[in-house]
Amino acid sequence: MSTALERPSWRRDPAALTVVGLPVVGAVVTLALLVHLTSWELVTESVGGLVFVLVTTVWALLPFATAVVVGVSVHRYWRGGMAVALAGTVLLVAMSVWMSWDVLTSESSTAVLALFFFPFMQAAWVGATTAAAVGVAKLRGRRTARAGTV
Repeated sequence: MSTALERPSWRRDPAALTVVGLPVVGAVVTLALLVHLTSWELVTESVGGLVFVLVTTVWALLPFATAVVVGVSVHRYWRGGMAVALAGTVLLVAMSVWMSWDVLTSESSTAVLALFFFPFMQAAWVGATTAAAVGVAKLRGRRTARAGTV
């Protein structure tokens, strides 16, 4: 027996799986880039080097964890904003891959410093996506409420 208040399963909603799965792909790409660029000597030389690598890794993966939280929240509470959240997530991953490729192919010796600034731009994008998804969901909710009363 099914009720009207029952929420659809994650397995039956490909948009929800995509909104959660794409940040995981972006995090794996970022993690692979960090592993590629980190020297083994830095990690094994001292505890300070290991702590630096771990903090840098957490810093780089934080926007993707936030994107997963946003995807789950939009799926649960603001279903009308799923299309916006999906588009924002796709653009976040595309931006991350593009920036990672830019660092890898750069001739500059200081290109790696961009890895410290990527999370700021990514977090700003996740915040803009959240605001847009919630705004669209609220607008759709108002239209539905108005259409129901007319």
